[in-house]
Amino acid sequence: MGPNFPGHEDAAAPQRAQTLFAQATIERLFELSPDAILITDGRGIVRASNPSTEEMFGYSAGELIGQPLETLVPARFRVVHPSHRENYSAHPRTRQMGAAMNLFGLRKDGSEFPVDIMLKPMETAEGPAVVSFIRDATEQRAAQEALRRNDQQLRSIVENVRDYAIYHLDTEGCVMTWNPGAERIKGYSPEEIIGAHFSRLFTHEDLERGKPAELLRLAAQRGRVEDEGWRVRKDGSRFWADSILTAIHDSTGQVTGYAKVTRDFTDRKRAEEALIFQLSGALLANMDAEKLLSAISASIREVIPHDNAGLVLYDPEADDMAVQFLGEPGTDAFSGGLRVPIDSSLSGVAFRTRQPVLLDSIDSSPFAPDTLSYLKRMGMQSGCWVPLLHHDKVIGALSVASRREGSFGQHEVEMLVQIAGQVAMAVDHAMAFKRIAELRDRLNQEKQYLEDEINVENRFDDIIGESTGLRSVLKQIETVAPTDATVLIQGETGTGKELLARAIHRLSPRSERTFIKLNCAAIPAGLLESELFGHEKGAFTGAIARKIGRLELAHEGTLFLDEVGELSIDLQPKLLRALQEREIERIGGTRPIPVNVRLIAATNRDLAQMVADKTFRSDLFYRLKVFPVFSPPLRDRAADIPVLVRHFVDRHSRRMGKTIQTIPAEAMEALVHWKWPGNIRELENFLERAVILSRGPVLHVPLAEIESMEDDDEEAAVNSNPTLQAAERDHILKALREAKGMIGGPAGAAAWLGLKRTTLNSKMKKLGIERGDYMQSP
Repeated sequence: MGPNFPGHEDAAAPQRAQTLFAQATIERLFELSPDAILITDGRGIVRASNPSTEEMFGYSAGELIGQPLETLVPARFRVVHPSHRENYSAHPRTRQMGAAMNLFGLRKDGSEFPVDIMLKPMETAEGPAVVSFIRDATEQRAAQEALRRNDQQLRSIVENVRDYAIYHLDTEGCVMTWNPGAERIKGYSPEEIIGAHFSRLFTHEDLERGKPAELLRLAAQRGRVEDEGWRVRKDGSRFWADSILTAIHDSTGQVTGYAKVTRDFTDRKRAEEALIFQLSGALLANMDAEKLLSAISASIREVIPHDNAGLVLYDPEADDMAVQFLGEPGTDAFSGGLRVPIDSSLSGVAFRTRQPVLLDSIDSSPFAPDTLSYLKRMGMQSGCWVPLLHHDKVIGALSVASRREGSFGQHEVEMLVQIAGQVAMAVDHAMAFKRIAELRDRLNQEKQYLEDEINVENRFDDIIGESTGLRSVLKQIETVAPTDATVLIQGETGTGKELLARAIHRLSPRSERTFIKLNCAAIPAGLLESELFGHEKGAFTGAIARKIGRLELAHEGTLFLDEVGELSIDLQPKLLRALQEREIERIGGTRPIPVNVRLIAATNRDLAQMVADKTFRSDLFYRLKVFPVFSPPLRDRAADIPVLVRHFVDRHSRRMGKTIQTIPAEAMEALVHWKWPGNIRELENFLERAVILSRGPVLHVPLAEIESMEDDDEEAAVNSNPTLQAAERDHILKALREAKGMIGGPAGAAAWLGLKRTTLNSKMKKLGIERGDYMQSP
């Protein structure tokens, strides 16, 4: 039935058309709306109603139109209703449904029923009017009543629960029930809190972030949401709450309220904060591993009584787990003395599954006996293992054990899980710090080593010379350098063996990495092992810090062992093993360290004879002598002496700020014919002294020093070394064959070797060289 406005006069045609359109729209709305719709004038007289009004109240449109709206209001509300209408008329506004919760309607038969009403003011040609949309709220109120009854039943169940705050919220978040646990934890009595919004329990920071509304939204969306955070008691104090908010649905799936369960975890939170503080203190101290383990042990003991606690860390290289019992010092805090397999240990179960493992009794354990063997040996009867997770990566497990059965329950599991998160962070940082410290130590020692190398004056800017013997050696170096083969450089002292080793490194694929040198004759035998392999802090008296050995420093680079014949017989097999296995262990260490080095060794001793004398191991000798190179003595490189003389004079004169332009011919002749038993080193030192004595542009060479020395001195030095004698004999035979047996003359062997004829004859006699040794029979 459409609206009826008696006394209305016709208006102009456009006005009438608009009115007709509005009437048609209203009639359509009246026909379709399930709610009762009434239009009343400013005096509260019903001017129009829709079909749903008749269904809801039992009055026909004809019975209602012209009647005051109070006809539909129960008698107990009629006295105050006109004043409410007058107030609304004075301040017309839209009032949505749900603004009031206790409205009732009166049917024609006298029965009452709950209603919800929306009011909408409007203007008509005859003055202001009000459109009322009325909805039967019987079912809604019944549902609310059922909810209240359910709440009462729930209250009777939880009435005696005092460790949990259990209460209900309506759809808006207002508190509907309040148990004694809630009163004890939060400080509000039921009379003070019921009907209030639960947001008053949140901190100011959470209120600013809109957290209460967000929790309701998430609970309605997911059905259940868990949360931890600070909450506020009535007296303003804060406590750490662990809460679960669950949405309550009716049969249609509509959310009708929420159930909230809260626990006071302040003590646990304080324990965690104490643990974090202690761990942070250990971290800030200097990340010392043993101190960190002690801090972890002390922190766990404060919150979980136990007889044994362990930190079990995964070792990816060995694919097992290293156990370090907390509170007990170890040689390596992050390696541990006990190793357990992943697949047959409870730590491994926690590590693999990322879930806690709780063991109430070893005797009734479902786990395999071999997983419990080490616990039985220690007398443990129960335990708990939780994974150590950091950045979604499992680094190991944390365990506690007791000599009593059933010592740990769900509470201890939850506590240990919380602690494990902090321990995992601390251990991960400590291990990273340890790796960084090791790299830093290595870099510092490499830096110190290189600085020492720089400070030691380099004897050559490059390999200088063009003699046949030197060119032969350089050809060998060019051949072997690109490989990773071990090179053994033999030769007299002062022939530049180190320079040849550096040339091999410079021409090799390892040239961008470190070249590490160790003179085995310059270090006492007792310290040589530490220099080679390094040592851990406290490995022996005086080991006040970790030391990185030369083998480790040379990783991916080249290690040059000078005077390798000086290695003790006890150290030789350790070096051989390091070369073969490509790994070392520092003195006092417990874990292998991979090393990948290219070895170059040098010696002026006869290693073959040392092997025969059993002072040098044959297996190491053959391992070193993969590619032998002989560094020729300077007396066999006479053609190179003028070039070397000019090079050294130029270097030292520039260093001393002198200008030397001339080297006397007689001086150069003497230098060329001197045998230089000390080889290039002696030549350089002699020329440095000559530059010091020079006062003008002409080099002053103290020839008297050369003339006063007898050739026998040099010969005696050569004769003292059988290896060098053999090398020199081969060298002279080669020269004689090249000269076709001629000793003297410009094309003779003496000139080729840079020797006097008489000197060469003397050498041939001493070395037992006969004509048949170098001349073939016709």
